[in-house]
Amino acid sequence: MATPPWWEELIGVSEVLANADGAGIVAWRGPAADMVEEDEDDVPPLTVRLGALGRVFGEQSAEFIPEQSRRVLQLLEQIQAEGSHEDGEAVATGFFEALLNAWDNGFDLSSVWADVGPESRAYCRAWNDFTGVETPGWMR
Repeated sequence: MATPPWWEELIGVSEVLANADGAGIVAWRGPAADMVEEDEDDVPPLTVRLGALGRVFGEQSAEFIPEQSRRVLQLLEQIQAEGSHEDGEAVATGFFEALLNAWDNGFDLSSVWADVGPESRAYCRAWNDFTGVETPGWMR
């Protein structure tokens, strides 16, 4: 599966994200990967990669300075608003569903909500409705 052209910019925002993505690729390729020629298209599906980044973003939020958090969320909003349908869906179902799960597990989503763009906010509220989670006032 090919990596989209915006991917390097996204993981380049933070070493935490770059390291998480690198670890995910190593795990995907398995222990024998170092014995064969590296294939840049041998990476997890985009939704899986974005899910891992969403989980890490929530779990390791203290490792991100506000500018990094803001930039990650701006890039993801741009992809949802202007990118391909497939990329936008991967962002929503990968990153934001994982981030909402991190919120369920204690991540203070309200601390970055002001930086979440309108497309991303709409998806998060719709996901809450779909899953039966009450949307708090600060999310409206």
